[in-house]
Amino acid sequence: MQMVNPSGPAPKNAVLLTAALLAAKVVLLFVFAINTRFVMDEFWQFGQAKYLGHGLFDTIWPAKAVGYAVFYKFAHVIGWDAISMLITGRLQVAVLGCATLGVVYALARAIGENHWRSLAIVLLLLCFSTFMERIFRLRAEPLALFFAASALLVVVQGRADSGRRLLVAGILSGLAFLSTQKSIYFNGALGLALLSDAAAGKRYIAGIRRGALLVLGWIIPVLAYCLLFGGSEAAAIAKNLFFGPVEVATTGQIYYESLRGYVSQTLRRNVLLYVACVRGLMIAIRKFKTLAPPRRIALVFTIVVTVLVFAHNQPWPYVFIMALPFLALWVLGPLEDFSGRTARMAVAAVLVLAVALSFWRNVTYLEHDNTDQLAVIASADRLLSRDATYFDGMGMLQNHIETPRIWLDARGVYLTQKDGQQSVVYKTLSETPPDLIIRSYRTEALKSLLQPLLENRYQAISPNIMLPGRALTDGTETDFDPPVAGSYDVYGEDGLPVAGRIQIDGAWQNLPAPLLAGKHALVFEANEAGAEYYLLPAGLRLQSLRPTQKPDVLFEAVYDF
Repeated sequence: MQMVNPSGPAPKNAVLLTAALLAAKVVLLFVFAINTRFVMDEFWQFGQAKYLGHGLFDTIWPAKAVGYAVFYKFAHVIGWDAISMLITGRLQVAVLGCATLGVVYALARAIGENHWRSLAIVLLLLCFSTFMERIFRLRAEPLALFFAASALLVVVQGRADSGRRLLVAGILSGLAFLSTQKSIYFNGALGLALLSDAAAGKRYIAGIRRGALLVLGWIIPVLAYCLLFGGSEAAAIAKNLFFGPVEVATTGQIYYESLRGYVSQTLRRNVLLYVACVRGLMIAIRKFKTLAPPRRIALVFTIVVTVLVFAHNQPWPYVFIMALPFLALWVLGPLEDFSGRTARMAVAAVLVLAVALSFWRNVTYLEHDNTDQLAVIASADRLLSRDATYFDGMGMLQNHIETPRIWLDARGVYLTQKDGQQSVVYKTLSETPPDLIIRSYRTEALKSLLQPLLENRYQAISPNIMLPGRALTDGTETDFDPPVAGSYDVYGEDGLPVAGRIQIDGAWQNLPAPLLAGKHALVFEANEAGAEYYLLPAGLRLQSLRPTQKPDVLFEAVYDF
């Protein structure tokens, strides 16, 4: 990528090369969206959409804003099974990410960059591994980021004192807030940027007017949200919206160790780009009073958002995408810091190196695939009927209802262990047992608590999936306490039904045989003495049975890649 005089036009070949590299990055973005391993949060946040119109703010009272669930509903509607919904959702967010890239390009142009430099800024944004590997995730932040960037664009593209522009920017800021309450960072940054710009010109009354119109616009979508989901109980929705996530927001970090390590992770992996951005910010700060209003507003917005995001008390890797698009606006600033061609070429070489290193990391990141995760999801989905329920503590199946519906992050595991048999998990599994359990490190963390509800009741048929059932030995009496009443059959290790007969509480019956909930004494007789068989719900389509004591690792170090 050839770097040229920062104040002059770029040669055609530089523009074409930048555009080609940018196109390659966009293609990789969609490949990542399809191929990359899921983190646990994606299942839970994406899954909220299935409860829109089916219990949300009725039997289900979410602590966080659910604007993102409205956005994800599209993928739920057009998806035909659990996997298609997830992949459609990922692609939907990738498209949204491209729209955000378009907004960043427009922002760069609005603050004075030429066409080539604006393209280069978008390319360098995609060279941040933290951005490239997170912007397609099924989280609330990508949607909030799009609205926030659009709000800033509305302000800097025209007169910042325009009442109409300020109202539209306020509405977009409100939509960001309804996507995730962390968008208060965006909202506060935009307000401070508008006030700072007015104060720089000693136009204090104009600053107050700007703030008032911004808040007025912000109120419109928030009020609509409360009325839509609350109706006559809109005040309760408003209270929940503002105070619901307070406990998690203020204490969520205590359940984890070394979350600040993700700050050093993103800095370490993208050190060249961060240095360039910070240097660009410092150059702009020196010229603060002489900057054009759009550039000054963008500068203050960037500084405030960056400080708030990096000081966030739960800095998971996906949080940083809230700051990186705005930091990237200043990444070419160091080119303006030198008058000599040699010095500028040295800076350009560093940025070219950052681009090259980012492509190398992109190639290695392809190994971080979701094949094993999707195989488990496909198997579980195939085993469940439309109305069947399951439990996994994270919501991996988007087309089935969880029972209990609970988020077993570190906090959820801690509270469940603390409450013991009085916990929601224990009571629900005891009173309304699910038709299937997906095992992971989260369910394993509760193994000692849940053992009485699983032993002699659920049978592992693969490392990560358990069904109501029991292992049987030919000719040996075995106790079975079916958690779910129904018709049961006996299967061999090849996954096929086995010919034979079964004695249930002293009475011989043909297979498949009906079983009511409650303890039963079983004796199975087949042609092969001493062989292992498995009593499971009848009518299953199984390829093979691989019962194991420990589940396969599906989420090992997902944030460390």
